[in-house]
Amino acid sequence: MKKLFFIFMLIVGLAVFLYLTYTIENYNSELIEIKLEDNISMKVECAYNERGIYILNDSCFLNSATLVIGDFPFQIKDDAIWRPEGSKHYPRISDISAPFTISKNKNNDTVFIEKNGSNISLLLSH
Repeated sequence: MKKLFFIFMLIVGLAVFLYLTYTIENYNSELIEIKLEDNISMKVECAYNERGIYILNDSCFLNSATLVIGDFPFQIKDDAIWRPEGSKHYPRISDISAPFTISKNKNNDTVFIEKNGSNISLLLSH
């Protein structure tokens, strides 16, 4: 009886795992990557970091490693526990919370973000 229950639970667990994997894969495949050749201008109301990509308005994404160029006008709380003490934190797009306006010119590797009257330039990672 215990063996039958174990096999049943194993099959149910595998089915749930496959369903969730399929659902997540479908969701990520519907997102559009912002690339070098794209021209965009949009108001971002919802933005979050998900496994290395920064999802904007649940419709498109950038690599989370997209780095800020120049000075960063906002204070960042760097709470990373894996970074060696004393090493410098380089601001990334994932340090900027919504809402903001994002724009990028075609065939340009610079992304521009306007938030609270401040303009931030980011280098698109390849």
